[in-house]
Amino acid sequence: MCRIEYGFSSVNRFGFARKGHIVSVAVLEQHRRKRLGTCLVQQAIEGMKRRGCSEAYLEVRTSNQPGIKLYEELGFRITSRMETYYRDGEAAYLMSKSL
Repeated sequence: MCRIEYGFSSVNRFGFARKGHIVSVAVLEQHRRKRLGTCLVQQAIEGMKRRGCSEAYLEVRTSNQPGIKLYEELGFRITSRMETYYRDGEAAYLMSKSL
């Protein structure tokens, strides 16, 4: 679900950071809208903090409005748009958050 990286900051323009990358979050359709996704991401963020990360980031489909809303509620902000990011040609937003 996550990995720890060190590289260019997604939050601070000119810095380097130890950051957590949320690679994948999925909840079965019959269990959505029960706050499970929120709990998963919150636990991921707590784990990143324990491991010394100063920020977290993720990619999300531009059409995934429920996902974007969830991440925004958890303090993530859209920092850039990546065209044709997904194999089907859809764009993605890069969303980041300071920890």
